[in-house]
Amino acid sequence: MNHIAEQFQMLNGHIASAISEKDYSRAATLDRARQDMLKDICLMDMQSIDAEFFALIEECARDNASLIQTVQEDMSHISWQTSRSLKAQRAYLS
Repeated sequence: MNHIAEQFQMLNGHIASAISEKDYSRAATLDRARQDMLKDICLMDMQSIDAEFFALIEECARDNASLIQTVQEDMSHISWQTSRSLKAQRAYLS
């Protein structure tokens, strides 16, 4: 189980890096891989999964909530900038 936990933490770290670098395509690809890993874990014998691993998943979920907030704020800012740029272009062409 330690190997799986290490892989899970590594994926989370790469996702956080991709988001901080604003590489959302890479973050989404890594997130799909992490989701696939979670699905595989759910198919395992639950007796083989220890409490520490569940605590790790809960910690990652908290971190993910913060990352999601960051992405939403970035997307909102990008949308605002795009709207402002389009308005300026329309005014220039009028």
